[in-house]
Amino acid sequence: MFTAFLAASCTPKADRVFVNAKVYSISLDGKVTHAEAVAVTDGKIAYVGDEAGVREFIGKKTEITDCGGNTLMPAFNDGHMHFSISVRRFGVADLNFVPEAGTTPEEAVKEIQRRVKEFADAHPDDPVVHGSGWDRSWFSGGLAGPKYTFSRHDLDAVVPDRPVVLDSYCGHAAMFNTKALELAGVLSADTPEPEAGTLRRGADGVPDGYVQEPVLIAPLCARIPDYDFTEQQKRDGMLAAQDMFLTKGYALVTDCMKTAGAYEPLVEIAKSGELKMRASGTFLIMDETREADMQYAIDNKDTYNVGDMFTINTVKYFVDGTPSPLAPFNPQYLKDNGLPLDYVEPLLWDEGHLTESFKKAAEAGFNIHIHTMGDRTQRVVVAGLIEAQKLDPEHKLRNVIAHNMLVDPQEIKLMGENGIIANVQPLWMSQNEVDDPGMGYVYGIEQQRRFYPFKSFIDAGAVCANGTDFSVNLPDPLAAIQIAMTRKVVATDKNWYERCKDVPAMNPAECVSLDDIVKALTINVAYQLHMEDLTGSIEVGKSAEMVILDSDLESTPVDDICKINVAETIIKGVTEYKAE
Repeated sequence: MFTAFLAASCTPKADRVFVNAKVYSISLDGKVTHAEAVAVTDGKIAYVGDEAGVREFIGKKTEITDCGGNTLMPAFNDGHMHFSISVRRFGVADLNFVPEAGTTPEEAVKEIQRRVKEFADAHPDDPVVHGSGWDRSWFSGGLAGPKYTFSRHDLDAVVPDRPVVLDSYCGHAAMFNTKALELAGVLSADTPEPEAGTLRRGADGVPDGYVQEPVLIAPLCARIPDYDFTEQQKRDGMLAAQDMFLTKGYALVTDCMKTAGAYEPLVEIAKSGELKMRASGTFLIMDETREADMQYAIDNKDTYNVGDMFTINTVKYFVDGTPSPLAPFNPQYLKDNGLPLDYVEPLLWDEGHLTESFKKAAEAGFNIHIHTMGDRTQRVVVAGLIEAQKLDPEHKLRNVIAHNMLVDPQEIKLMGENGIIANVQPLWMSQNEVDDPGMGYVYGIEQQRRFYPFKSFIDAGAVCANGTDFSVNLPDPLAAIQIAMTRKVVATDKNWYERCKDVPAMNPAECVSLDDIVKALTINVAYQLHMEDLTGSIEVGKSAEMVILDSDLESTPVDDICKINVAETIIKGVTEYKAE
């Protein structure tokens, strides 16, 4: 009936209207909008309301999209991921999803060897064989069978003549083969202990290939000739990642770690129009190079900006790698690793240096974005942020703590009182002792059952924003919604669902409502990035970033939400993805 209707009024006609929709959007103040139709003109939302009202916006050239009675909601946003290094997911040996339930460590090693050799044989001219996605827990009791010391010798067996570097799925560890260690200059028992990070050694004292934490991994890799990817490879990786995110309904992503040469190709795809999603970046500040890193950030604050498609207004800090807890580690873990019972995991930053650097960031007008996992780390970080925020009395900056694995109630309260954003990873919130026994082994089951608060942050008044931490996780916002509401493994997680479907919810007191998690996936990320007036909700005047689902989200049983798919992704009023 709409195609036959031509309004006689002088209302400007829309480029597109969306009808027969279950519009569902949440504003920053928590107001829920329900409507039937949306009109879009020049990439912006011109009308939100009933179908009778949208008739005024329909002209001869208006494109009409029938949503089939399904949900039309704001596009999803990601406040913590690693877009600029997408090549490490799409241009390397893919070691993700190696184990199925019941796999032994030895079987996992054989599969890693197979994939690495297959990739090396297919890329004979690559000076370095790259891979990513393996998981440390596969070798520390997280799989069936005994523990296994995965080392350089396993890689030498399949690629002895070229350097091989395999990043772990989380980015906090890497495995080097012998050739890579030799080129990095650390293939000797005389190699000194690093000031930060871990260089694991064999019985002979020679490093065995396992290296922990980016603060150590990066300088070792920099010594390997031709280690880095080409600009074209980086560009191709980002475009491949964008395709994936568009199929999942994303319109805004946050890159959380500028590496050397990473943003130049990102700027180029933004300038060329190939970047369809908006992106925000960060400058990385490390303790050892903090003065130079901060000066670089200040000097290049506007260097990489491309309109509203790519902007940088944030500096990033890694403050811990292995989470540093307030409570002791599991005694068995300490015994097995030759550590004293009073062992305290060191931070990656000196506490005094950290607070001073936060203050310099605030003085320079940068938002602060921090990686923390342990509650001892969180205590240091929150105290430092509160000091730095005294230099921002009008609270113009949006400071963020990402991951928040273990958080003491004291810090949750302080984050709410001081406007510190909690960037949360809903896909991790089902991490029970059966799904990931390695975490219980390290921290103890009682500690593990406290992991990843969400509702507590909301109750304390803190803004919670979503992050996928891609490529640690692949984007799956509907699964994220279900996990946040249930704290249980979802049916689409084929590796673990059958094993974990009857396991009680992990920390069920932290389950949140549908409105809570949708806010975290949409408007709250826009707020984190100072874009809440531009995007993140379906409101008149905002840029038209929306998704059409293939179901009615609000009426779908919670245990079936993960099965919902994105039918269409619209950015600035233009369809950038449509399901076949």
